[in-house]
Amino acid sequence: MLRIPTTQPEADARMNAATPVSQPITPTLPRPVLTADRLAGRTVDLERLDLDRHAPGLWDAIGRHADLWEHIPGGPFADADVFTQWLRDRIPRPGQTIYAVMDKTDTVPTPAGVLILLNANPDMGTVEMGLVYGARLSRRVTGTEGVFLLIDYALGQSGYRRLEWRCGPPNVASIRAATRYGFTHEGLLRQTLWMKGRNWDTNVFSILDGEWPARRQRLAAWLAPENFTEDGHQRQPLTAFGDV
Repeated sequence: MLRIPTTQPEADARMNAATPVSQPITPTLPRPVLTADRLAGRTVDLERLDLDRHAPGLWDAIGRHADLWEHIPGGPFADADVFTQWLRDRIPRPGQTIYAVMDKTDTVPTPAGVLILLNANPDMGTVEMGLVYGARLSRRVTGTEGVFLLIDYALGQSGYRRLEWRCGPPNVASIRAATRYGFTHEGLLRQTLWMKGRNWDTNVFSILDGEWPARRQRLAAWLAPENFTEDGHQRQPLTAFGDV
């Protein structure tokens, strides 16, 4: 039988026992605004969204594929113009920066998906990330490197304290990806949205600044060129470089 604490001291003691206390380190705030134009990697670059340069390729990679938008508030889109307008509407939003993920594994770098920083709060050093990946990024080294570059930009280079990843319970692929990249599941927020004719619950994951160095080392070791064959196959899986 569940026993409910009957006194405030007892309730406080139980709460303190269940909830880890953050280290009392005074952060340097505010943090810089996250507006880098380009983040360079080995297999991908992240380029700040330019509709003239990126929108046509992004339509082919992600916009025209309705199945990619099943668990995302946007889409599906009737045509390329509607998709481009959806992107255009999001560019000026406060606290949000959209990056086109440029796949460099072919001769000419190609837009293959988007990574988004959103709900950025420089005063508190917190930010959320999201993504929509096409086939050239999903379950590939290119996709992992794109996420690595964005996390490192936020937590490593820019010194943000907290990075969130959010997704609904039906989005099993996103839940697996968050765990693989090193995010910690914090809980489920119920009925946070009404979209596409249904209630949406939201899983919340996070990585904190103090956790990132170890997670960064793990991902960087897996992404190293020597871990891949000439035709791009991994020599060792990410799990070989330690658990989160």
